[in-house]
Amino acid sequence: MNTYPAYPTRPAHLARTRRREQFASTLAVVLWALTAKAVAVCLAVILLIAGWSAAEGASVGEPLLQVAGVLVAAGLVLTAAYHGLRVFGLTAATRAAVVGAIALPGPLGLAVYLFTR
Repeated sequence: MNTYPAYPTRPAHLARTRRREQFASTLAVVLWALTAKAVAVCLAVILLIAGWSAAEGASVGEPLLQVAGVLVAAGLVLTAAYHGLRVFGLTAATRAAVVGAIALPGPLGLAVYLFTR
């Protein structure tokens, strides 16, 4: 006689952990998608301004280098924050969500400012 269930069940604490991981993953995807969209809008506006400046004969190298420098610096800070959160024992999905929440306000605020100006 078979005493084992037909479908093995998972312990309750593992089910909760999986649900938390799915939530953290979904939250990270949403936050990073919004951040990427805002950065793309800001870069499009910057490239339009650079194109107009080049058409007028103005120097466009310096402003584009400044933008590149800010993006590189932000990438370094976010990478350090992501790896620094390992100290607290967070999973990769949770760390990505936290760093996404840190990264979102700057580009989103700039994109809103550019569109409402």
